Amino acid sequence: MQKRIIISITLSILIILISLGIISTISVNDSIQRSLESRLTLANIIGKYIDYMLESNLRRLQDISISGRIDFEDDDWDPEKKAIKTAYEYSIFTDRIFLLDIYGNVVLTYPHQEGGNINLLSIPYVSKTLSDKRPYVSDVYTMEPTQRKVIFALVPLKNKNGDFIGVAGGEINPTNYLFTQVLKSVPADVSTVIELVDSHGIIISSNKQERILTCSDHNMFLGNLIAEKKSSVGVCHRCHTEEERHEEKTQDILAFAPLSLASWGITIREPQEIVFAPSTLLKKGFFSLSLIAIGTALLLAIGLSRSIVKPLKALTEAARRIGKGNLSEPIEAVGKDEVGMLAHGFDRMRVKLAESHESIQRQNLELEKRVLERTKDLAESREKLSVLLRRVITAEEEERKRIARELHDDTSQSLNAILMSLDAFQQSLEKNKDVPQKLKRLREQCVLSLQGIHTIIKDLRPPILDDLGFDSAVRWILERHLSGKGIHYSLDIEGSCDQLEKRPELALDCSQMELLLFRVIQEAVINIAKHAQAKNVFVQMCFCESFVEIEIEDDGKGFDVQNISRSVMSGDRHGGFGILGMQERVALIDGKMTLCSQPDKGTQLTVFVPI
Repeated sequence: MQKRIIISITLSILIILISLGIISTISVNDSIQRSLESRLTLANIIGKYIDYMLESNLRRLQDISISGRIDFEDDDWDPEKKAIKTAYEYSIFTDRIFLLDIYGNVVLTYPHQEGGNINLLSIPYVSKTLSDKRPYVSDVYTMEPTQRKVIFALVPLKNKNGDFIGVAGGEINPTNYLFTQVLKSVPADVSTVIELVDSHGIIISSNKQERILTCSDHNMFLGNLIAEKKSSVGVCHRCHTEEERHEEKTQDILAFAPLSLASWGITIREPQEIVFAPSTLLKKGFFSLSLIAIGTALLLAIGLSRSIVKPLKALTEAARRIGKGNLSEPIEAVGKDEVGMLAHGFDRMRVKLAESHESIQRQNLELEKRVLERTKDLAESREKLSVLLRRVITAEEEERKRIARELHDDTSQSLNAILMSLDAFQQSLEKNKDVPQKLKRLREQCVLSLQGIHTIIKDLRPPILDDLGFDSAVRWILERHLSGKGIHYSLDIEGSCDQLEKRPELALDCSQMELLLFRVIQEAVINIAKHAQAKNVFVQMCFCESFVEIEIEDDGKGFDVQNISRSVMSGDRHGGFGILGMQERVALIDGKMTLCSQPDKGTQLTVFVPI
């Protein structure tokens, strides 16, 4: 009981704590999800702003064509210089703006740079702009042989007639303060890294100055996201500097958003412990609360168990004594609380139980006496019933013998005398043609009557049963009632009834058993011949020292055994009494009859008689 109280209280506290834990976990996960989404949203906002910067500066390059001053064939370069100077001012093209012809040759630059004829067709982004005739913003490109890092912004160039004549381009210094100023203006923790990277993983700009123009440690992953123009947020490892590479890797949350105008992207990397700090704090608080709750629950359970379990143990011991039959020892009530009231009520119950026990014992003695008397009366009644049933069956068989004998001695002899008189009378009246014919018909009717009487005599008491024995009588029954109607039968006999008759103590019983079993087989075979519509009948008889078993099976139309039983119980005269007669005969010799049948599935009758 004490353990159950402790376990119940502990489980209750645990269920409450688990429920709170699930709710807290859901809330923390939701908070983490919102934090991740907010970082992805921030990356998208920064990316859109840089897209806006690039778009506005590409528009400055496109304004060169729109100005209508561009013409490479009029030898007047002042309009072109003025157009590229206007585009250069207040732009992000801090290095220079240049014009190329359709062959990639530099036609004009601002600010002006000496260097003779320069061809930029070898730069992939220049050749793409010339071939595709659409704007491009390049990744970080290294100029040879100076190893200068530069970003190209290129747009198709058209003359004042609208004909494509080359490319207008601007060079952006990757360390441009405008990009860095945008990234540093975003409020972030000291350990948070916000970077602008190209499709090769080169960091164009970062809020950490030392990381600009270095390669990102996830360049391939970021390159795939840029190529697919796909945003992403997830967990990654931090290993940025040489010092950090020798230390254990830490997990970060990385949010990435691609740009639309350039093959660039914005990454926001923040340590996982900062993002998950609220959940970590909540988990620690929950763990402490769990320990406090479990400790409190255990103390409460121990206190309750000591105040409840001890009196209950005393009551349990009293119940055990009462269970063993000790109703004389009183139960002491401890205290006046509910347990004390229970003990007081239990003691009253003990007293009443003792009184009831004495009363029940007296009634049991009287009941046992009555049961013995009734059992004796029932046994005597059953014995009388058995004797009466034997007398009825004996009287029935004797009456059958008497009727058969009278039919054979009187009626049969009278009919034979009538036949002989008719034969003599027929010979004396041969001259009259009509009289012999009538006498002949009368003689035939007498012959039929005589045959019917012989049939009744054999059915009432077949002589073969007394003359040749039980086995031959059964064969005669099968041959007479089945073969005559075209029903094939098979008889299998194991042992013989004769071996039982050799036992002196069973001689009288065997004679009576043969007669009863013969009547059962006779009734079953007649029912098959009349009602079953069977084609095959199988009869098996087994005679052993300890039992006799008879099985009769046919493939006829069968019947519903329950319906027949209900008909017999309800007193219906249309069927079932033959089965009832068989059951009574089998019961008279302490046997058991089993009848199994279903419509269209034949019938099986089994009789088992112990010896």
